[in-house]
Amino acid sequence: MIKKTAALLFWATAIAACTPFLEEEIPQGPLPDPPVFSLRYLASDSNSVVVEDLTPGIFDRIWSFPGGQPDKSKQQKDTIFFPRSGEYTVTLYVSKTGGSGTAQAGKPVRIYKDAIPPCDDVVKLLVGGCVPGASRCWTFSRFAGAVTVGPVPGSGEWFKSTKDGLQNEQYDDRFCFSLNDNRFVYENNGLTIDPWKGYAPVPYSPPKDQAWTLVPRGGVGGEPRIILPEGAFLGVWDASNIYDIVVLTEKELVVRTPFLKGGGWFELYFVSAK
Repeated sequence: MIKKTAALLFWATAIAACTPFLEEEIPQGPLPDPPVFSLRYLASDSNSVVVEDLTPGIFDRIWSFPGGQPDKSKQQKDTIFFPRSGEYTVTLYVSKTGGSGTAQAGKPVRIYKDAIPPCDDVVKLLVGGCVPGASRCWTFSRFAGAVTVGPVPGSGEWFKSTKDGLQNEQYDDRFCFSLNDNRFVYENNGLTIDPWKGYAPVPYSPPKDQAWTLVPRGGVGGEPRIILPEGAFLGVWDASNIYDIVVLTEKELVVRTPFLKGGGWFELYFVSAK
């Protein structure tokens, strides 16, 4: 009898040990409603739109503007510049207080023409004149600081190139801006320095059909901003396609640009190749 009772207790304990433990479900908040936002075109610039989040009870938001500058934002109200004609979609993602998950809403944007700036003083210096066919090429300066790197725009505590400290394959590169069709041409003589392969010269054929755009006050501090097509670059391959002009004369061009993948800034010093 004692042995039988002990056996029953053993199997009861074993079965209990194999029974899964079910936690009591924690109640989740309701899914948020789609966000509400306004979108209007600037009367003075048909390539720019103003968006404003009108959704109540928001504790976090992010805008997505593929093809625009900037391409993302967390501001409640922002102005987005679209340099090229085409169809785009503005999307707002929000999380609400007391809700669960993320809701989104999108609106279409139609840009009817490429942004072509007038030939003002900045354009005149960049391309070498306001006459048809005007074009100017820029190449790296041989002075110290031709490439400067730091965590924020204008800082250089991470790296500063020495006098004649770049590679020959960088000094023979030419970055050319033309007034006709806002054409941008990167002449690299067949080789480009690859930052992802130990800064070695590698064969590279730059795209030929590219255009540049100038946003007069588009820079971080209100400086003129050059925008190149996505994937194009000025000076260094691991830079973004946006360049804030901090110095521009007939002989010098100094720009600042964020890292391609974020986390730091370049300052690049060029001289006229003409």
